[in-house]
Amino acid sequence: MSNLKPLWHRKNGFLNHSKWGVLMEMYLNVIQACALFEDKNKRDIEIMLKLTQHKVCKYKKNDFVIPPNAPFHYLGIVLQGSIEVRNNLESGRLVNITYKNKSEVFGCSFVFSKDYKGQFEIIAKEPCILLLIDKKSVLEVLLKDSIIASNILDIFSNEIINLNKKIVLFSYSLIQEKIARFLLNNTESDNTSTIELPYSKKALAERLNVPRSNLSRELKKLSMQGIIEIDHKTIRILDKPQLEAILSN
Repeated sequence: MSNLKPLWHRKNGFLNHSKWGVLMEMYLNVIQACALFEDKNKRDIEIMLKLTQHKVCKYKKNDFVIPPNAPFHYLGIVLQGSIEVRNNLESGRLVNITYKNKSEVFGCSFVFSKDYKGQFEIIAKEPCILLLIDKKSVLEVLLKDSIIASNILDIFSNEIINLNKKIVLFSYSLIQEKIARFLLNNTESDNTSTIELPYSKKALAERLNVPRSNLSRELKKLSMQGIIEIDHKTIRILDKPQLEAILSN
């Protein structure tokens, strides 16, 4: 179960609480790095947060942030640690949707969807601290602040693009094809040949929806063929044309 006792829960009328000030001093740089507050200075962020209903909660590893079939009325920001968003299928099978790490936003679809019926669950992948902003406060800010509204649209757009990439990824039947598509997806945007996995190979297998042992075997094959080089969580593409050929074939 999730840790329901917040480190700090602020509602209108408690603007000068010392604990709130300590938390903001600790995490303001993390919050400012969040895409939601792009082009906002620290002073603007502090003022905005003081006018919203929000809470800062701490979770242990594997705690539920959102249990299965539970409502969720917050827009969240990861202040520390990481979380996993999963789809809990009727068969009982869990399908990874995405991971969110420090400074990343989650819960947009929950906050703005009228049709959300608790299809997803969120767990802490490691000990984490989250800032949760109440839905009503988010809507009030959007009406008043065009920069925040624009940032929200950018976040939605990026999530749709990433979802489309995942749909394409799942359309491949062979594990090598899935690996190739994943690696190319994660190197095309920043023009680099090196990928630092933010999670374990077990989590990567879940993300690709393949057995972990099969994933390890195919990664080893690609490494032996000189197409990639693997060092713990670092994967380096040595022969990009060969990786692309796996998809074209």
